[in-house]
Amino acid sequence: MRRPSIQGRALAACLLLWSATAQGAILPEDRADMLYHYYEGGGVRISGPAVLVRKGDGKSLSYYGHYYVDNISSASIDVEANASRYREERTEVGVGVDYLHGDSTILSLSYSNSTENDYDANTVSFGASHEMLAGMTVLNMGVSYGADEVSKSTQKSFRKEVNRWKYRLGLSQVLTKKWLLGVDYEVISAEGFLNNPYRVVRINGSFARPESYPDSRASQAIAVRALQYLDNRASLRYDYRYYSDDWGITAHTLEFGLAQYYTDDIIGEYRIRFYTQNKATFYADDFPTVARYMARDKELSTFDSVSLGFKISWTLFEDPAATFKGGKLSFAYNRFLFDYKDFTHYATGEPYSFRANVFQAFFSLYY
Repeated sequence: MRRPSIQGRALAACLLLWSATAQGAILPEDRADMLYHYYEGGGVRISGPAVLVRKGDGKSLSYYGHYYVDNISSASIDVEANASRYREERTEVGVGVDYLHGDSTILSLSYSNSTENDYDANTVSFGASHEMLAGMTVLNMGVSYGADEVSKSTQKSFRKEVNRWKYRLGLSQVLTKKWLLGVDYEVISAEGFLNNPYRVVRINGSFARPESYPDSRASQAIAVRALQYLDNRASLRYDYRYYSDDWGITAHTLEFGLAQYYTDDIIGEYRIRFYTQNKATFYADDFPTVARYMARDKELSTFDSVSLGFKISWTLFEDPAATFKGGKLSFAYNRFLFDYKDFTHYATGEPYSFRANVFQAFFSLYY
């Protein structure tokens, strides 16, 4: 059974803490990043390495490539109810280039491919960032297209397609010497086979038939982010995001973060995040009768989540004149708590909940 993407979202949420700085038109530094991650929660274990290497021509181009591995072992609530524990590996590779046009605009193009035994995803993305008003305002926009193929390990002839479009528009503004504000708007549309080929729904207490979803989904989200610099070498971050889609789901996310320099070489980051959503119109924990669209995916149910985490980073060395100009080491931990309101444990009938832990070790080498 393909792993629930909520684990992927939980992992991704803590791999990168958003930094609300108004970025000028400067290409990223030449660097190599190495990450090891470990996730455990809800009967699922995910672990593996990730590597990103970036190199520029020193003028207007910066190239990069990344490689990412998930080793997955799952006995989640869906697997327990309908199948047996499975193990699989997901790999992702990607390449990209950033182009500095003039002294105020960066154009970006990237491609990535993700494969596992029953899902193949290809994504092409284009983005642009333009600095205005002496760097006080940054406008960014982007579009991406994904072409996925869904298969089924228990049925070799099963092949379905999914096409995805994503559009985004954002604005970052320096308000004062101590305040930055960012607003982002995002639209996503998807068409094709959008449900899990293994999951089944429950009808009058019995798991009776496969899920059936609409063949299209459109969603939109708007996020407002603010960063406040403090006098004690610290900053506070405030995030709010509103999401809605045509499946009837609305969601709210509220997050607070604190970054604090303890020395010139050590910085700590701390965060707390709250999330809540209502269920999709065609979701039910137990259907009274057969309907055209039927889902029992807990990610489409009514649920809340809370996550807390911290990250500690050390600058190991800095020498601009050396071949290797610097090195940084980071360790991070995040704790996730998920509570479902109308998704029950198949064996007990009680509302389902689970806890998850995520660990990361991260090393960056600048050259």
